[in-house]
Formats: sequence, C-alpha cells, structure tokens
Amino acid sequence: AYSITCVEQFDGLSATVLDLPPVVVATQEYIKDAGVEDRVRTVGADFTEGEFPSPVDVVVMASNLPIYNAEVIAGVVARAFRALEPGGEMHLIGEMLDNDRRGPVDAAMWGMNELVCGSEGRAHTRGECEGYFSSAGFVDVEVTDFVAGTLARCVGKKP
Repeated sequence: AYSITCVEQFDGLSATVLDLPPVVVATQEYIKDAGVEDRVRTVGADFTEGEFPSPVDVVVMASNLPIYNAEVIAGVVARAFRALEPGGEMHLIGEMLDNDRRGPVDAAMWGMNELVCGSEGRAHTRGECEGYFSSAGFVDVEVTDFVAGTLARCVGKKP
C-alpha cells in the first residue's frame, strides 16, 4: 500500500516491493487493480536473508518489527544501508516501546503476542531501533510517532 500510494502521489517515482513469495502474489493483484504495474515491481524473497535490490533511494520496512529479534532487525537494517545510494533513507515503521518499556500498550501487546506464539520476536524500544540504525552507519537517526500510541517511525540517512 505504501508503494502504490507513493507512486500515485509522485510522478516519475518507481518502487520495488520485496516480500515473501506468497505475499507478492497478493501484492501483484493490488498493484494491477491500482493500475501502476509499470511503476511498482515485486521481488519474492525473504528480506531477512540475502542482499536487497540495489541501488535504491529509500527503504521502507513496515509493520513487522515485533516478529523478529534484535539480531535479525540489526541485519536487515545493515543490508538496507548497503543497498542505499549515498543520501538515501531508511524508514522503519512499527510498534516500538518507549525507552522505559512502560508503553505504549499496543507495542507491548505485539511483543507479548510473539512470545505466546513462540516466535523469535520481541518488543523493541525506540532507543534500540535508533541503535540498530546507528550501528549500521546511518546518521541523523530519529524516532517519531507515525500513528500516535500505536506505530512509531525510525528514520536514518546514509551519508
């Protein structure tokens, strides 16, 4: 949805959606329905493994943060950094706990859900996400509310 909306809003923009192969099948239907097949392409792959398509100007990772542990997220952020052109940005959008780990409740619940489901995931704090970005080499890293009380956005730039 982010890619479709972006290419609809900005002439000349193209996008690549990288997701698991079964998800890409459904994504292609949304792209076709929106009439943007010439500007949004798909790649079926596991984004937690292997390098990203490159070079790119922006990487967006959205709504899957609590599914993975710190090591996996740090690896994804590092691979995104390598794929980006100098001056490019990464945006990680997800459920992030405040640094004191007392909320928001939605982020805590997502982390607990992953624990109950037996995944490798966990609730990550805003500070931890900033650390993943800084360790990968990003500068001007900041976390802001994306949907207040629910989703936060961590952004960093490749020098």
